[in-house]
Amino acid sequence: MNSASPPSPPATSGLRTSAESSEQKLSSLLRWMEQGGALFPKMHIVRQADGERSVLARTDIAEGEVVLQIPTTHLFTLERAKASDIGRRIQSQLQPDNDFLYLASWLLEEKHRGADSFWKPFVDSLPEAYPHVPLFYSEQERARMKGSQLERLVEVQRQSFEQEYAQLREKLPEYERFGFEEYVWARISLYSRLFSLKGGLQGPSLVPLSDMFNHRQPPDVLWSTSEDGQTFRMIAQRAVPAGTEIHTHYGAKSSDVFLLHSGFVPDGNEENDEVYLSVGLPPGDPLASVKQQMFGLASATAKHPFKVSRQGKYLASWSVFSFLRMAHASPDEFLALSNRLLSGTKTIAPVSVACEERVLGTLAAACEERLKAFPTTLEEDERLLREGPLSPNERSCVLLRRQEKRLLGDYLELTRAGRALLRQPRAEVEELAARTDTPWGWFDGYVRNDLLGLLRQKK
Repeated sequence: MNSASPPSPPATSGLRTSAESSEQKLSSLLRWMEQGGALFPKMHIVRQADGERSVLARTDIAEGEVVLQIPTTHLFTLERAKASDIGRRIQSQLQPDNDFLYLASWLLEEKHRGADSFWKPFVDSLPEAYPHVPLFYSEQERARMKGSQLERLVEVQRQSFEQEYAQLREKLPEYERFGFEEYVWARISLYSRLFSLKGGLQGPSLVPLSDMFNHRQPPDVLWSTSEDGQTFRMIAQRAVPAGTEIHTHYGAKSSDVFLLHSGFVPDGNEENDEVYLSVGLPPGDPLASVKQQMFGLASATAKHPFKVSRQGKYLASWSVFSFLRMAHASPDEFLALSNRLLSGTKTIAPVSVACEERVLGTLAAACEERLKAFPTTLEEDERLLREGPLSPNERSCVLLRRQEKRLLGDYLELTRAGRALLRQPRAEVEELAARTDTPWGWFDGYVRNDLLGLLRQKK
């Protein structure tokens, strides 16, 4: 059997279910759910003009009401995927640690079983294609990604799907009946619709009907599982008037993940936005070889990518500072920091004023390098979003790159403010910190905990 990499998925995929066929499939799904004991008396599913579905309130819904209840018999769970014929074969031949292989393969197996499958009504209800997902963008739409981290993420996603599919084809003869495009469809179906169940029910799962609720923050309903593990529920968090759309929340994700997996950029997601910055060792560092080995860099000039956000409470957002403090530490400072790491310290506090200035300078250069990679400015993106013309997919790309530029600009502001504060007398910084209206915004914690702490130690 040929185990070479399969062809890439098509650049576009615009297949849509007709309105008549869509309604028939929805009716079959609802009938199947009701026969299985699912309850959803106050919700109504409608087809939008673009072919997508949304969930409306059939009658007034009160806060605390159960809007949707589904028995465990109708949840497409990882446990069932592993217990299926193809799941057992995957476990026997591959023993993967990637749960998506089980779920995607079982989904394809049930799709091919057709009328013989218990899951046919649910499988038929899934979208036939995902043209709004970046993997399927046209050349013109992909051009809007230029400079964005989305370019690399889409390529990594494509390569990952190819490697998974080639591995499955090599180890499982029955996989010959599944085409690569089918596998990509199954994987995107999982990315865009998977629930990570907790409580009485555990693990990743596809949940019929609940995957038709659209995202909004704050949500109207949130999901939970019963303590006895017998049901999945969506419970109203607020009153929802009859005739209005019912929204849920897809989780705290960055905008690039929303677009890559679900095909849209949500409004008001700035708190969760993240951006990649690549930083390395300073040129001519006498400890370059030691630091290179410590950080696992391919060479002394290689760079390490970090994904940072505005949320200082997340360790990942500030690991770039720990890296840079080690990278820019003098020989004496580096020895002291190494001892801290050996004692189990996960984050490195500021070392010295001089070192922190170098850290901020390197961080600023990394932000400026990222901004130069974009073919447009933030102002040009704002104008494009106001005036267009843009297709929905192009608009998503421009929204994402605007968010990335805003976050890069915020980090540049942090570096400028930080370097200025490090040169101010401590008394002036203390006076600023005592005010209730400090000018530091989202990085107030960095100034108070890191920079002010450093200035207080300064002799």
